[in-house]
Amino acid sequence: MKEPRPDNRSSLGAPMIIGGFAEPVQSAADGKFYSTKAALSRSHRASGNPHGIDFIELGNEEMPWVEHTTSEAELRDDVRSAVQDVKEGKLPEVLNLET
Repeated sequence: MKEPRPDNRSSLGAPMIIGGFAEPVQSAADGKFYSTKAALSRSHRASGNPHGIDFIELGNEEMPWVEHTTSEAELRDDVRSAVQDVKEGKLPEVLNLET
């Protein structure tokens, strides 16, 4: 018996099949509905949409990990500004209890 492959695919000699969409999907590039992944992908290319720009299909690219850093000075200034706004009665509509 063969050992399982490290990428969790079957040890059987069969191609991986990626199915189509269950329902048509609307393209964010041109607003039309597509029933195949290839047609949807074509609408994301500059030559296939009315905007003339390339759209990125999320999930296909590698995003570098960036650690979020907070500046203590910026945080302190933001808190002071927010406290001052509350003292002056500058509240957002959702929190403004006087109206």
